[in-house]
Amino acid sequence: MSRQLALGAAMLVAAFVACHMLGLREHVSVLSGTPPPAGGGDPLLGVAYALAWFGGVIFAPILAIAAGVLAAVDRLGSRRPAPSRTARPPR
Repeated sequence: MSRQLALGAAMLVAAFVACHMLGLREHVSVLSGTPPPAGGGDPLLGVAYALAWFGGVIFAPILAIAAGVLAAVDRLGSRRPAPSRTARPPR
């Protein structure tokens, strides 16, 4: 489960980096009603960048911390011996 959380965090960060490298940051200005400096501007690209930003900056760290905590708990749980399930013989 911790690997899935870490993979999810990595995917969110990768999506944000891809949007940033594609230059979608300029399109976010359309959401506030101002035209981008280059002109044009697609509101859907602005929304895509904003969602990728929220995923990469807000949700990815939460998933990464949860993955680390879950991995630590699993590691600590595997070090403890399992309780005996057999009944003790009567004295």
